[in-house]
Amino acid sequence: MGEPTFGVLGPLRVRAGGVPIRIGGPKPRAILATLLLQPGRFVSVDVLTEVLWPEGSPRSAVANVRTYVRTLRRALSDAGIAAGLRTEPSGYALDTAPDDVDTLLFERRLDRARAERDRGDDTDALRSYESALGLWRGGVLQDVPSSVVWDPVITRLEELRAAAIDQCLAVRLRLRDYALLLAELRSRLTEDPLREDLWRMLVRALHDSGRTTEARSAYAEAERILAAELGIEPSTPLRAVGEEVNGYAGRRRQVAFTPVCQLPMDVPDFTGRAEEIAALETLLSSADRRPVVVAMSGPPGSGKSALMVHVAHRVRAAFPDGQLFVDLGGLRDQPRTPADVLAEMLRGLGVVDSTVPGEVSERAALFRSRLAQRRLLILLDDAAGAAQVGPLLPGTGGSVVLVSSRQRMPELPAHHLTLGVMRREEARALLAAIAGPDRLDADAASADRVLAGCGSLPLAVRIAGSRLAHRPGWSVATLADRLQDERGRLDPLRAGEMEVRARAELSYRHLPESAAAAFRAFGQLPAEPVGAWLVAAGTGRADVAGELDTLLDRHLIEVVGTDALGQPRYRMHDLLRWYAREVADADSSTVRRERQLQVIDVLTAVAHVANTAMPTRFFGVLGMLGELGDPGPSAEPGAALTDAVRARPVEWFETERRILIAAVEAALRLGRVERAADLALELAGFFDLRGYYGDWLRTHQLVLDAMPTLSDARAAALLRNIGQLHLYRDRYADALASFERSRALFDAVGHLAGEAVAAAGAGSVHRIQGDLDAALAAFTDALGGFRTVGDPHGEAVAHNAIASVWLERRDPQAASSWLEGALDLARQIGDRHREAQVRRRIAVLHELRGEPDLAQAELEGALDILAELADTHCVAYVQESIGELCLRRGNARQASALLADALAVQRHLGDRRAEASVAGLLGELHHATGRVQTARHYFQRSLSAWRRLEAPDRAERVHAKLRSLRSR
Repeated sequence: MGEPTFGVLGPLRVRAGGVPIRIGGPKPRAILATLLLQPGRFVSVDVLTEVLWPEGSPRSAVANVRTYVRTLRRALSDAGIAAGLRTEPSGYALDTAPDDVDTLLFERRLDRARAERDRGDDTDALRSYESALGLWRGGVLQDVPSSVVWDPVITRLEELRAAAIDQCLAVRLRLRDYALLLAELRSRLTEDPLREDLWRMLVRALHDSGRTTEARSAYAEAERILAAELGIEPSTPLRAVGEEVNGYAGRRRQVAFTPVCQLPMDVPDFTGRAEEIAALETLLSSADRRPVVVAMSGPPGSGKSALMVHVAHRVRAAFPDGQLFVDLGGLRDQPRTPADVLAEMLRGLGVVDSTVPGEVSERAALFRSRLAQRRLLILLDDAAGAAQVGPLLPGTGGSVVLVSSRQRMPELPAHHLTLGVMRREEARALLAAIAGPDRLDADAASADRVLAGCGSLPLAVRIAGSRLAHRPGWSVATLADRLQDERGRLDPLRAGEMEVRARAELSYRHLPESAAAAFRAFGQLPAEPVGAWLVAAGTGRADVAGELDTLLDRHLIEVVGTDALGQPRYRMHDLLRWYAREVADADSSTVRRERQLQVIDVLTAVAHVANTAMPTRFFGVLGMLGELGDPGPSAEPGAALTDAVRARPVEWFETERRILIAAVEAALRLGRVERAADLALELAGFFDLRGYYGDWLRTHQLVLDAMPTLSDARAAALLRNIGQLHLYRDRYADALASFERSRALFDAVGHLAGEAVAAAGAGSVHRIQGDLDAALAAFTDALGGFRTVGDPHGEAVAHNAIASVWLERRDPQAASSWLEGALDLARQIGDRHREAQVRRRIAVLHELRGEPDLAQAELEGALDILAELADTHCVAYVQESIGELCLRRGNARQASALLADALAVQRHLGDRRAEASVAGLLGELHHATGRVQTARHYFQRSLSAWRRLEAPDRAERVHAKLRSLRSR
């Protein structure tokens, strides 16, 4: 019989044709080990990442995993191994034949041995057991660094091995194979001297083989060890064998034990939690010779106690020796002590008060002794922490302990289960079970609003259902409306002794003050996942890592992922956040205002850092903040983030976009219009880059509307930016009015740089409208302003803009010198992005000269620069230009690829104007290649986009092309 190709029952081993194959590198070996523990089954990249980097994965983790998998696949292929390393979306699987992995082969042989044993064929069964156990060469994957990911599989394999050894010993005993049996039993008892079943077999084997004196000595040793270690006498089966070998079988009277049942009543309408129930029942069913402890934690109101009691009622038949229930009072001012709880449980097990030891350690030892030979189900509700629970756990036997707590207890030797909010369909079923399904069916939309108001928190859903059940005159919509008021959201969520606010208050009251301050900070932050640095800003502290860990451990917040900068994001459940807002409102108005302003200042300061590091320079506000005013102190919480923000500014803006917009609105509510303006101005460049025109208009217009008068540089900058936005949307009259008003304000306050920027904007409107003389005058004025203030970047922009006028006039000779000046300036100041924009204009110059090859070369040069700068948006613009050029030159294939890619990017970025333009070009391309139906599709798409953008001239041009297609 050949050896399996893959071996994990011992050191990791790979063999091909009986020859060992070396799999090099610890990371590929760890991946192979993980796949072999689940042969043929999907293993996600997330799981592999956890195995390879248990302390935290690098940013390149996914790419590294792919590299290691390629290395592994190559090694297996080079060895001629037929196993298929299959790639699936977001993961991998290793397909093997049943006999190729020793774990699969072990289980098959074990199944065969059991079948032969059950048929009474002990001789063949012994042979099969020995064959199965012979596959074990040591501990599972003993030469590969361990991973907690593997623990469940390894535990199961080791339990199968232990059971197989025991079963094999029992077969040997029936076959009277005493020589090997006795040696193996003594070896096993050396490792585990408290195993009464092994002592029983040893005594029986010695007695049956005629070695009665040794049998009596073995039984006496068993009695001594059990008494010394556990304080108990042998169990009934072992005692029966001992009495037989000592000659007094049947003389001792057995003392009856009455099982105890202390379970509270099950919730009659318990609904949902099917997955959690299944997981708990699976864990509880694994209790045999060793106890099982399950620690269940979760936020207040998540239904931990109800679930624990419900599962206990479902499985109580499996614990014939009884069920104990103790409320540990973890959230009381004085939680119960282990000594007090142990005394109560000992009394429940029949120990009279006079014999309960005085010391905690002695009580715990007696408790463990009482449980050693019994199967009890013990429920410990509302634990204060691991120190309170530790002395209450059994040491041996087949008992199960279920512990509930609001905080995680990682140091507890237990299976840990986190209970969160209910799944939406389960929450709906619970609400229907309490309030009645007919009421929900009659107004499903309002029922959804009720569930949203409850956040699918079980306690809140139960209270909402109870209020409806006891108020038949209420409609579901009535309750839903009451739950929409955030300030009073918690008021409707009380019924009798059930109250969401009370549960939240208990958790909050037991927090250290610093963690309580972090809890209150969430009440003043937007209802979005936030980074630790922003929570720190809300507390006025430099660092809140310890406080957040406390809130996490107590399930008052949760980690919902990692942002693009590698920072964890934290979220608080809505109902807890509303309570946090209530307790934050208890602070003085001065303290609340200072904290809110601190958050706004930190956001503004970090936004300024991100703005200065953007891959593109927004032509407008940036660079003027020093004159507009201080954007706020470089607050310490945000300062720690500076390097990461500089490295990935666009990603930071994208992550914090909603929070930044909310901060602008918060500053206005506080009456701090200047702060709101500073932050809004910092956001314009990002909104421009990503095409968030709605956000851009909203933030700027809100600030302008809040200004008592439009008379300073901030107002002028806001107007200039809105003018740029109108220009993008082809609202030329509005754009020109905004630019001219901005220009006048900048002039009035003596801000030459701002006046020049506004003049350049007005010139762009004139150029697009065909008033080239006015455009040239405006661009010339802008150039003069930039020269006066010494702004070479502005000069480069003005040179390029003046060149655009001469290109519109189809005068390449006049444009040439201006483009040369623009290119020289861009290169002198090292502005590669501006250089790329100038080269786009130079491409137009070459087209006018009839030099398409040079035009394409310039565009491709611009494309290389923008790709290197990772400016996806502008890359798409240049691809559009190259695609249009290829279309004009008859290169339909290249044009199609470039334009299709540009369209996908612009659509992803939300640039509707660019999307409309590229769709029109694709319509022309397919029209030229005879694909009329496809051309019609793209023209219709372009027409729809131009209409949404309210650009009637552009829309009419596309509509005319559509009409020409229809007339064919």
